[in-house]
Amino acid sequence: MARSLSLRAGALCIVLAGAFFLITATTFASLGVILPAMIAEFQWSWGTAGLGFTMLALLTGVFSPIAATSLERLGARFHYALGGAVVVAGHLTLSYAQSVGAYLVATSLLGAGFALLANVPGTYIVARATALKWRNIAIGLYLAAGGAGGVAGPLMANALLQSGADWRAYWFASALAIAAAAALIVLLADPKLAHGPGTHSGAEAEPEENQHTDWSARAAMSTPAFAIICAALTVAYFCGVTVSTWSVAHLEKTGLATSFAVAMFSLYSGLNAGARALGGWLVKRVSARALLVCAMASNAVGMSALAFAGSPALAVIFAVFDGFAFGMAMFATTALLIEYFGLKNSPALLGGVNLAATIAMLGPTIAGWSADHWQSFSPIFMIYAGAALVAAIFVATMPAPENAPKAEPAPA
Repeated sequence: MARSLSLRAGALCIVLAGAFFLITATTFASLGVILPAMIAEFQWSWGTAGLGFTMLALLTGVFSPIAATSLERLGARFHYALGGAVVVAGHLTLSYAQSVGAYLVATSLLGAGFALLANVPGTYIVARATALKWRNIAIGLYLAAGGAGGVAGPLMANALLQSGADWRAYWFASALAIAAAAALIVLLADPKLAHGPGTHSGAEAEPEENQHTDWSARAAMSTPAFAIICAALTVAYFCGVTVSTWSVAHLEKTGLATSFAVAMFSLYSGLNAGARALGGWLVKRVSARALLVCAMASNAVGMSALAFAGSPALAVIFAVFDGFAFGMAMFATTALLIEYFGLKNSPALLGGVNLAATIAMLGPTIAGWSADHWQSFSPIFMIYAGAALVAAIFVATMPAPENAPKAEPAPA
Protein backbone atom coordinates (compact mmCIF):
# COMPACT_ATOMS: atom_id res chain seq x y z
CA MET A 1 0.00 0.00 0.00
CA ALA A 2 1.29 3.49 -0.83
CA ARG A 3 2.38 5.57 2.10
CA SER A 4 1.73 9.28 2.37
CA LEU A 5 4.56 11.74 2.05
CA SER A 6 6.30 12.20 5.40
CA LEU A 7 6.87 15.66 6.83
CA ARG A 8 10.62 15.22 6.49
CA ALA A 9 10.40 14.10 2.85
CA GLY A 10 8.06 16.96 2.02
CA ALA A 11 10.37 19.47 3.66
CA LEU A 12 13.32 18.01 1.77
CA CYS A 13 11.55 18.44 -1.58
CA ILE A 14 10.71 22.06 -0.74
CA VAL A 15 14.29 22.84 0.28
CA LEU A 16 15.69 21.14 -2.84
CA ALA A 17 13.37 23.27 -4.98
CA GLY A 18 14.48 26.36 -3.07
CA ALA A 19 18.12 25.48 -3.65
CA PHE A 20 17.49 25.01 -7.39
CA PHE A 21 15.75 28.39 -7.46
CA LEU A 22 18.68 30.07 -5.70
CA ILE A 23 21.49 28.44 -7.70
CA THR A 24 19.77 29.35 -10.98
CA ALA A 25 18.98 32.88 -9.83
CA THR A 26 22.50 33.60 -8.58
CA THR A 27 24.48 32.16 -11.51
CA PHE A 28 23.20 32.07 -15.10
CA ALA A 29 20.26 34.40 -14.43
CA SER A 30 22.05 37.27 -12.73
CA LEU A 31 25.67 37.20 -13.88
CA GLY A 32 24.80 39.20 -16.99
CA VAL A 33 23.08 41.86 -14.85
CA ILE A 34 26.04 42.27 -12.49
CA LEU A 35 28.74 42.08 -15.17
CA PRO A 36 28.41 45.68 -16.46
CA ALA A 37 29.27 46.98 -12.98
CA MET A 38 32.27 44.63 -12.78
CA ILE A 39 33.39 45.62 -16.29
CA ALA A 40 33.18 49.31 -15.40
CA GLU A 41 35.28 48.83 -12.26
CA PHE A 42 37.98 46.64 -13.81
CA GLN A 43 37.93 48.09 -17.35
CA TRP A 44 37.50 44.65 -18.90
CA SER A 45 36.51 44.10 -22.50
CA TRP A 46 33.18 42.43 -23.27
CA GLY A 47 35.09 39.50 -24.72
CA THR A 48 36.98 39.00 -21.47
CA ALA A 49 33.78 39.22 -19.46
CA GLY A 50 32.12 36.72 -21.79
CA LEU A 51 34.74 34.12 -20.89
CA GLY A 52 33.09 33.89 -17.50
CA PHE A 53 29.85 32.71 -19.11
CA THR A 54 31.84 30.22 -21.17
CA MET A 55 33.49 28.73 -18.08
CA LEU A 56 30.19 28.70 -16.18
CA ALA A 57 28.44 26.77 -18.95
CA LEU A 58 31.38 24.49 -19.75
CA LEU A 59 31.95 23.39 -16.16
CA THR A 60 28.23 22.82 -15.65
CA GLY A 61 28.24 20.39 -18.57
CA VAL A 62 31.50 18.68 -17.63
CA PHE A 63 30.44 18.16 -14.01
CA SER A 64 26.94 16.87 -14.76
CA PRO A 65 28.11 13.23 -15.11
CA ILE A 66 30.45 13.74 -12.14
CA ALA A 67 27.43 14.82 -10.07
CA ALA A 68 25.79 11.43 -10.70
CA THR A 69 28.91 9.56 -9.58
CA SER A 70 29.34 11.79 -6.54
CA LEU A 71 25.75 11.25 -5.43
CA GLU A 72 26.10 7.48 -5.69
CA ARG A 73 29.46 7.24 -3.95
CA LEU A 74 29.12 9.92 -1.27
CA GLY A 75 25.41 9.64 -0.49
CA ALA A 76 23.00 12.55 -0.46
CA ARG A 77 24.32 14.31 2.64
CA PHE A 78 28.00 14.43 1.74
CA HIS A 79 27.20 15.14 -1.90
CA TYR A 80 25.14 18.23 -1.07
CA ALA A 81 27.67 19.36 1.52
CA LEU A 82 30.33 19.21 -1.20
CA GLY A 83 28.12 20.97 -3.77
CA GLY A 84 27.20 23.70 -1.33
CA ALA A 85 30.85 24.26 -0.41
CA VAL A 86 31.84 24.57 -4.08
CA VAL A 87 29.09 27.10 -4.86
CA VAL A 88 29.81 29.13 -1.72
CA ALA A 89 33.50 29.17 -2.64
CA GLY A 90 32.59 30.42 -6.11
CA HIS A 91 30.37 33.22 -4.84
CA LEU A 92 32.90 34.31 -2.21
CA THR A 93 35.71 34.27 -4.77
CA LEU A 94 33.54 36.43 -7.03
CA SER A 95 32.73 38.85 -4.21
CA TYR A 96 36.44 39.39 -3.49
CA ALA A 97 37.68 39.19 -7.10
CA GLN A 98 40.35 41.69 -8.12
CA SER A 99 41.50 40.13 -11.40
CA VAL A 100 40.35 38.26 -14.47
CA GLY A 101 41.97 35.10 -13.12
CA ALA A 102 39.90 35.21 -9.92
CA TYR A 103 36.76 35.92 -11.94
CA LEU A 104 37.32 32.87 -14.17
CA VAL A 105 38.13 30.64 -11.18
CA ALA A 106 34.93 31.85 -9.51
CA THR A 107 32.69 31.20 -12.52
CA SER A 108 34.30 27.79 -12.99
CA LEU A 109 33.50 26.92 -9.38
CA LEU A 110 29.93 28.12 -9.86
CA GLY A 111 29.56 25.97 -12.97
CA ALA A 112 30.82 22.87 -11.16
CA GLY A 113 28.67 23.68 -8.14
CA PHE A 114 25.59 24.23 -10.30
CA ALA A 115 25.94 20.71 -11.67
CA LEU A 116 26.40 19.28 -8.17
CA LEU A 117 23.40 21.10 -6.66
CA ALA A 118 20.91 21.45 -9.51
CA ASN A 119 18.72 19.22 -11.63
CA VAL A 120 20.82 16.05 -12.08
CA PRO A 121 20.95 15.02 -8.39
CA GLY A 122 17.89 17.04 -7.38
CA THR A 123 15.53 15.31 -9.79
CA TYR A 124 16.62 11.92 -8.50
CA ILE A 125 16.29 12.85 -4.82
CA VAL A 126 12.87 14.44 -5.33
CA ALA A 127 11.71 11.34 -7.23
CA ARG A 128 13.01 9.03 -4.52
CA ALA A 129 11.51 11.09 -1.70
CA THR A 130 8.05 11.25 -3.28
CA ALA A 131 5.29 8.65 -3.52
CA LEU A 132 5.15 7.12 -7.00
CA LYS A 133 1.68 8.54 -7.80
CA TRP A 134 2.97 12.10 -7.19
CA ARG A 135 6.44 11.65 -8.69
CA ASN A 136 5.96 13.45 -12.00
CA ILE A 137 4.14 16.35 -10.37
CA ALA A 138 6.95 16.69 -7.82
CA ILE A 139 9.59 16.60 -10.57
CA GLY A 140 7.66 19.18 -12.58
CA LEU A 141 7.40 21.52 -9.60
CA TYR A 142 11.08 21.03 -8.81
CA LEU A 143 12.12 21.91 -12.37
CA ALA A 144 9.70 24.86 -12.30
CA ALA A 145 11.53 26.22 -9.27
CA GLY A 146 14.72 26.34 -11.34
CA GLY A 147 12.84 28.13 -14.11
CA ALA A 148 11.43 30.62 -11.60
CA GLY A 149 14.98 31.33 -10.49
CA GLY A 150 15.72 32.34 -14.06
CA VAL A 151 12.88 34.87 -13.86
CA ALA A 152 13.73 36.21 -10.40
CA GLY A 153 17.53 36.35 -10.69
CA PRO A 154 17.77 39.41 -12.95
CA LEU A 155 15.14 41.22 -10.85
CA MET A 156 17.02 40.45 -7.63
CA ALA A 157 20.37 41.58 -9.03
CA ASN A 158 18.94 44.72 -10.60
CA ALA A 159 17.07 45.65 -7.39
CA LEU A 160 20.28 45.42 -5.39
CA LEU A 161 22.23 47.55 -7.86
CA GLN A 162 19.41 50.11 -8.05
CA SER A 163 19.45 50.38 -4.26
CA GLY A 164 23.04 51.64 -4.49
CA ALA A 165 24.64 48.54 -2.98
CA ASP A 166 28.02 47.37 -4.25
CA TRP A 167 28.00 44.42 -6.66
CA ARG A 168 30.22 42.50 -4.25
CA ALA A 169 27.40 42.50 -1.72
CA TYR A 170 25.20 40.57 -4.15
CA TRP A 171 27.71 37.74 -4.50
CA PHE A 172 28.32 37.67 -0.74
CA ALA A 173 24.57 37.48 -0.03
CA SER A 174 24.28 34.72 -2.62
CA ALA A 175 26.97 32.73 -0.80
CA LEU A 176 25.06 33.01 2.49
CA ALA A 177 21.76 31.95 0.87
CA ILE A 178 23.28 28.89 -0.82
CA ALA A 179 25.12 27.91 2.38
CA ALA A 180 21.83 27.97 4.30
CA ALA A 181 20.00 25.93 1.63
CA ALA A 182 22.76 23.31 1.43
CA ALA A 183 22.86 23.01 5.23
CA LEU A 184 19.11 22.36 5.33
CA ILE A 185 19.41 19.69 2.64
CA VAL A 186 22.19 17.96 4.59
CA LEU A 187 20.03 18.08 7.72
CA LEU A 188 16.92 16.66 6.02
CA ALA A 189 18.41 14.13 3.59
CA ASP A 190 18.29 10.45 4.45
CA PRO A 191 21.82 8.98 4.16
CA LYS A 192 20.32 5.99 2.26
CA LEU A 193 18.69 8.11 -0.44
CA ALA A 194 21.33 7.54 -3.10
CA HIS A 195 21.92 3.87 -2.39
CA GLY A 196 19.06 1.85 -3.84
CA PRO A 197 15.34 2.09 -4.39
CA GLY A 198 12.64 2.52 -1.83
CA THR A 199 14.64 3.38 1.29
CA HIS A 200 13.43 6.89 2.09
CA SER A 201 10.58 7.25 4.50
CA GLY A 202 7.56 8.64 2.74
CA ALA A 203 8.48 7.23 -0.65
CA GLU A 204 6.13 4.74 -2.21
CA ALA A 205 7.72 1.42 -3.06
CA GLU A 206 8.15 0.85 -6.78
CA PRO A 207 5.83 -1.78 -8.22
CA GLU A 208 7.70 -5.02 -8.52
CA GLU A 209 7.46 -5.09 -12.30
CA ASN A 210 9.05 -1.60 -12.50
CA GLN A 211 12.02 -2.60 -10.40
CA HIS A 212 13.22 -4.76 -13.27
CA THR A 213 13.02 -2.07 -15.94
CA ASP A 214 16.10 -0.23 -14.69
CA TRP A 215 18.76 -0.22 -17.39
CA SER A 216 22.45 0.10 -16.77
CA ALA A 217 23.66 3.53 -17.81
CA ARG A 218 25.91 2.05 -20.50
CA ALA A 219 23.15 -0.06 -22.03
CA ALA A 220 20.68 2.84 -22.01
CA MET A 221 23.16 5.22 -23.65
CA SER A 222 23.63 2.77 -26.53
CA THR A 223 19.96 2.83 -27.54
CA PRO A 224 18.53 4.97 -30.37
CA ALA A 225 15.93 6.36 -27.96
CA PHE A 226 18.59 7.83 -25.68
CA ALA A 227 20.41 9.41 -28.62
CA ILE A 228 17.20 10.99 -29.93
CA ILE A 229 16.17 12.31 -26.50
CA CYS A 230 19.68 13.71 -26.09
CA ALA A 231 19.52 15.39 -29.51
CA ALA A 232 16.09 16.88 -28.77
CA LEU A 233 17.28 18.44 -25.52
CA THR A 234 20.40 19.77 -27.24
CA VAL A 235 18.26 21.47 -29.89
CA ALA A 236 16.05 22.92 -27.15
CA TYR A 237 19.15 24.27 -25.39
CA PHE A 238 20.46 25.78 -28.64
CA CYS A 239 17.18 27.68 -28.96
CA GLY A 240 16.92 28.52 -25.25
CA VAL A 241 20.39 29.97 -24.68
CA THR A 242 20.26 31.87 -27.97
CA VAL A 243 16.88 33.37 -27.08
CA SER A 244 18.19 34.35 -23.65
CA THR A 245 21.16 36.10 -25.24
CA TRP A 246 19.77 37.75 -28.37
CA SER A 247 15.95 37.86 -28.39
CA VAL A 248 15.68 41.35 -26.89
CA ALA A 249 18.32 42.74 -29.26
CA HIS A 250 16.62 41.07 -32.24
CA LEU A 251 13.18 42.42 -31.35
CA GLU A 252 14.69 45.89 -30.98
CA LYS A 253 16.31 45.56 -34.42
CA THR A 254 12.89 44.83 -35.92
CA GLY A 255 11.64 48.18 -34.63
CA LEU A 256 9.79 47.08 -31.50
CA ALA A 257 10.20 49.17 -28.33
CA THR A 258 12.82 48.07 -25.82
CA SER A 259 10.24 47.91 -23.01
CA PHE A 260 8.04 45.64 -25.14
CA ALA A 261 11.01 43.42 -26.09
CA VAL A 262 11.94 43.03 -22.42
CA ALA A 263 8.31 42.24 -21.57
CA MET A 264 8.30 39.50 -24.21
CA PHE A 265 11.41 37.96 -22.71
CA SER A 266 9.77 38.09 -19.28
CA LEU A 267 6.70 36.35 -20.72
CA TYR A 268 8.98 33.74 -22.30
CA SER A 269 10.76 33.15 -18.98
CA GLY A 270 7.52 32.88 -17.03
CA LEU A 271 6.04 30.33 -19.43
CA ASN A 272 9.31 28.40 -19.36
CA ALA A 273 8.90 27.98 -15.60
CA GLY A 274 5.16 27.31 -15.77
CA ALA A 275 5.47 24.66 -18.48
CA ARG A 276 7.75 22.57 -16.28
CA ALA A 277 5.12 22.43 -13.54
CA LEU A 278 2.34 21.87 -16.09
CA GLY A 279 4.23 18.88 -17.48
CA GLY A 280 4.02 17.09 -14.15
CA TRP A 281 0.22 17.30 -14.30
CA LEU A 282 -0.18 16.64 -18.03
CA VAL A 283 1.98 13.51 -18.06
CA LYS A 284 -0.73 11.68 -16.13
CA ARG A 285 -2.99 12.19 -19.14
CA VAL A 286 -0.56 12.49 -22.07
CA SER A 287 2.58 10.41 -22.62
CA ALA A 288 5.98 11.99 -21.98
CA ARG A 289 6.89 11.23 -25.61
CA ALA A 290 3.86 13.20 -26.85
CA LEU A 291 4.78 16.09 -24.56
CA LEU A 292 8.31 16.14 -25.99
CA VAL A 293 6.97 16.08 -29.56
CA CYS A 294 4.67 18.97 -28.67
CA ALA A 295 7.57 20.86 -27.09
CA MET A 296 9.82 20.53 -30.13
CA ALA A 297 7.00 21.43 -32.54
CA SER A 298 6.26 24.49 -30.40
CA ASN A 299 9.96 25.32 -30.53
CA ALA A 300 9.77 25.33 -34.33
CA VAL A 301 6.76 27.68 -34.26
CA GLY A 302 8.31 29.97 -31.66
CA MET A 303 11.68 30.33 -33.39
CA SER A 304 9.97 30.93 -36.75
CA ALA A 305 7.83 33.67 -35.19
CA LEU A 306 10.94 35.22 -33.63
CA ALA A 307 12.73 35.20 -36.99
CA PHE A 308 9.97 37.32 -38.54
CA ALA A 309 8.84 39.19 -35.43
CA GLY A 310 8.30 42.60 -36.94
CA SER A 311 4.94 43.01 -35.22
CA PRO A 312 3.76 42.72 -31.61
CA ALA A 313 1.50 39.77 -32.51
CA LEU A 314 4.39 37.68 -33.85
CA ALA A 315 6.52 38.63 -30.84
CA VAL A 316 3.78 37.35 -28.53
CA ILE A 317 3.56 34.10 -30.53
CA PHE A 318 7.33 33.71 -30.12
CA ALA A 319 7.22 34.27 -26.34
CA VAL A 320 4.26 31.94 -25.76
CA PHE A 321 5.35 29.05 -27.98
CA ASP A 322 9.07 29.19 -27.26
CA GLY A 323 8.65 29.73 -23.53
CA PHE A 324 6.32 26.74 -23.32
CA ALA A 325 8.66 24.71 -25.55
CA PHE A 326 11.82 25.10 -23.51
CA GLY A 327 10.15 24.44 -20.16
CA MET A 328 8.24 21.41 -21.47
CA ALA A 329 11.36 20.01 -23.16
CA MET A 330 13.20 20.19 -19.84
CA PHE A 331 10.43 18.25 -18.10
CA ALA A 332 9.57 15.80 -20.88
CA THR A 333 13.15 14.66 -21.52
CA THR A 334 13.60 13.99 -17.80
CA ALA A 335 10.29 12.12 -17.51
CA LEU A 336 10.95 10.13 -20.68
CA LEU A 337 14.41 9.01 -19.55
CA ILE A 338 12.96 7.76 -16.26
CA GLU A 339 9.99 6.12 -18.02
CA TYR A 340 12.17 4.30 -20.56
CA PHE A 341 15.22 3.40 -18.49
CA GLY A 342 14.10 3.47 -14.85
CA LEU A 343 14.95 5.71 -11.91
CA LYS A 344 17.98 3.88 -10.53
CA ASN A 345 20.53 5.17 -13.05
CA SER A 346 18.69 8.38 -14.01
CA PRO A 347 21.38 10.65 -12.49
CA ALA A 348 23.99 9.14 -14.83
CA LEU A 349 21.65 9.42 -17.81
CA LEU A 350 20.69 13.01 -17.00
CA GLY A 351 24.36 13.79 -16.53
CA GLY A 352 25.18 12.31 -19.93
CA VAL A 353 22.40 14.26 -21.63
CA ASN A 354 23.50 17.52 -20.02
CA LEU A 355 27.13 16.91 -20.94
CA ALA A 356 26.18 16.35 -24.59
CA ALA A 357 23.96 19.45 -24.53
CA THR A 358 26.91 21.60 -23.48
CA ILE A 359 27.65 22.10 -27.18
CA ALA A 360 24.49 24.24 -27.28
CA MET A 361 26.44 26.99 -25.54
CA LEU A 362 27.83 27.72 -29.01
CA GLY A 363 24.33 28.84 -29.99
CA PRO A 364 24.73 32.54 -29.09
CA THR A 365 28.13 32.68 -30.81
CA ILE A 366 26.72 31.15 -34.00
CA ALA A 367 23.78 33.57 -33.87
CA GLY A 368 26.16 36.50 -33.38
CA TRP A 369 28.14 35.38 -36.42
CA SER A 370 24.86 35.19 -38.34
CA ALA A 371 24.04 38.78 -37.40
CA ASP A 372 27.50 39.95 -38.45
CA HIS A 373 27.38 38.08 -41.75
CA TRP A 374 23.73 38.60 -42.78
CA GLN A 375 22.97 41.71 -40.70
CA SER A 376 20.15 39.75 -39.09
CA PHE A 377 19.54 36.96 -36.58
CA SER A 378 16.62 35.66 -38.65
CA PRO A 379 18.52 33.11 -40.80
CA ILE A 380 19.97 31.27 -37.80
CA PHE A 381 16.62 31.40 -35.98
CA MET A 382 15.04 29.65 -38.97
CA ILE A 383 17.80 27.03 -38.98
CA TYR A 384 17.13 26.37 -35.29
CA ALA A 385 13.39 26.16 -36.06
CA GLY A 386 14.09 23.56 -38.75
CA ALA A 387 16.25 21.54 -36.36
CA ALA A 388 13.44 21.60 -33.78
CA LEU A 389 10.95 20.33 -36.36
CA VAL A 390 13.30 17.50 -37.36
CA ALA A 391 13.75 16.63 -33.67
CA ALA A 392 9.97 16.49 -33.22
CA ILE A 393 9.68 14.02 -36.13
CA PHE A 394 12.47 11.82 -34.77
CA VAL A 395 10.96 11.76 -31.27
CA ALA A 396 7.54 10.87 -32.70
CA THR A 397 8.96 7.95 -34.68
CA MET A 398 11.76 6.69 -32.41
CA PRO A 399 11.62 3.05 -31.30
CA ALA A 400 10.85 2.76 -27.60
CA PRO A 401 13.21 0.42 -25.72
CA GLU A 402 11.48 -2.77 -24.62
CA ASN A 403 13.20 -4.56 -21.75
CA ALA A 404 16.46 -3.87 -20.04
CA PRO A 405 19.15 -6.36 -21.14
CA LYS A 406 19.94 -8.93 -18.49
CA ALA A 407 23.26 -8.53 -16.76
CA GLU A 408 25.75 -11.20 -17.74
CA PRO A 409 26.53 -13.58 -14.88
CA ALA A 410 29.88 -13.15 -13.21
CA PRO A 411 32.48 -15.71 -14.22
CA ALA A 412 32.78 -18.62 -11.87
